[in-house]
Amino acid sequence: MILTVLGSSGSVPGPGNPCSGYLLEHGGHRLLLDLGTGAFGALLTYAGPHQVDTVVLSHRHADHSADLAALAYAQEKLTGREVPTRVIAPPGTAEGVRRASVLAFEDSRPGDLECGPFRLRLARVRHSVETCAVRVEAGGSCLTYTGDSGPCRELAELARGSGVLLAEAALGADTEAEAGAEAGAEAGAEAGAGAGAGAGATGAAGPGAAAHGWGRDHTAPAPHHLTAEQAGELAASAGVGLLAVTHLRPWDDPGRSLAAAALRFTGPVLLARPGLRLVPGGATGAPDPDEERAAHPEEER
Repeated sequence: MILTVLGSSGSVPGPGNPCSGYLLEHGGHRLLLDLGTGAFGALLTYAGPHQVDTVVLSHRHADHSADLAALAYAQEKLTGREVPTRVIAPPGTAEGVRRASVLAFEDSRPGDLECGPFRLRLARVRHSVETCAVRVEAGGSCLTYTGDSGPCRELAELARGSGVLLAEAALGADTEAEAGAEAGAEAGAEAGAGAGAGAGATGAAGPGAAAHGWGRDHTAPAPHHLTAEQAGELAASAGVGLLAVTHLRPWDDPGRSLAAAALRFTGPVLLARPGLRLVPGGATGAPDPDEERAAHPEEER
């Protein structure tokens, strides 16, 4: 499985950086995780519109979904794809896309599914609108993409043992103090409500989980994004192989965000910049440990 970053800018496009879009390729199948503002243009560097087999949208915010309309337009006007591109997206997505009839929509739901050679697991996560994080496995590689999410136990469980964690850090490093204050308020609320959630947090996501909200579920209120330090904390507690920090806003300092993530995660940390290509490592502690994954690394050489 090969990951190519098409765009990683949070909320709005940045200079030379479209909004969220990630291309996964394996066994001749091309799968897109999100297709935000400007990402379609970047896609054309690597594949034609007719070569996209599957699109998985984490949620309907424009910085993750706007260029689905461009893909539909191009497929209708420029290509003659025989089998409609499969689009797995939150309910109601098709109603907002002109020429949606050229695509095959299905509602995203938590659980497992297969898309060609890819095995996916979706989990509802903590955001202001219905959002799913995605775990993808193929050919011995394993990647988890957070979508947009604040700290929650579903995300911690989904990411466990991934070769690559593609984690949003929209709150960057400059807002660590503000996010810390919000986390402190959450911890106080949890203590007042009882110790059950806090106990679950420590087991699910490691030390400090309760204080940072990892024991809350996806229905919890704001914050609905991660700080860079929380992205590092997630990577460390999940035992991932590599952390790719993404969804920084154009005004954020990437260097400070990477440094903040590295405070919590001692493994490799890099910026998910446009054009970055990775072959994720295999799962080391998947949510379903009894299920063996066949590895075929020679296919990616």
